[in-house]
Amino acid sequence: MTGREQMRKKQMIKAACDGFILLQTFLLAALVWHQQADSEYLPWYLTALFLCAGTAAADLCHQLFHKRTAQYRRQEGERAPAVQELLLLDEQNRPVKSWSMAGRTSMVIGRRNDKEEVDVDLEDCAYSTFVECQHAALNCCLDRWYLEDLGSVNGVRVQKAGDGCCYQVSNRPCRVEAGDIIHIANTRLLLS
Repeated sequence: MTGREQMRKKQMIKAACDGFILLQTFLLAALVWHQQADSEYLPWYLTALFLCAGTAAADLCHQLFHKRTAQYRRQEGERAPAVQELLLLDEQNRPVKSWSMAGRTSMVIGRRNDKEEVDVDLEDCAYSTFVECQHAALNCCLDRWYLEDLGSVNGVRVQKAGDGCCYQVSNRPCRVEAGDIIHIANTRLLLS
């Protein structure tokens, strides 16, 4: 499942939950309206109604506030920190090797051979047999970096720093930022 499909699924689940909350609120309102004559249960109905309505209202306020905050940040031009280097990580998340990205517009990730040069050579890595000669590319456009799979057999994944989820990169470039980790086979490259 791609990153976009996962996000759509989460949005659909969230929308279904919000719809369920609103439906329950309307049903409780109808019950309260119908049961007004029965004063014994009226306080319980009203309590449940206010709880559901309060939950729905709090959720909607959170969504609106979060959306407006994100829009405000975009309007103010707030961006993630600029990517300066690419770090090869070992099993304990320690940097083993680094490549500077400052002033670069493109970097090819793969294994060096007689025919093709690469900017990020993973020949010395433990899983280099799973890395193709030109496996992936990092391209910079308008001060933002994009990761692209160059048709590799084993694929490319990116673990986003924002949500910690790992997404498959396929068919089109994926925007990456500082803190994201690129997975090529079992090799991990941290953007910093």
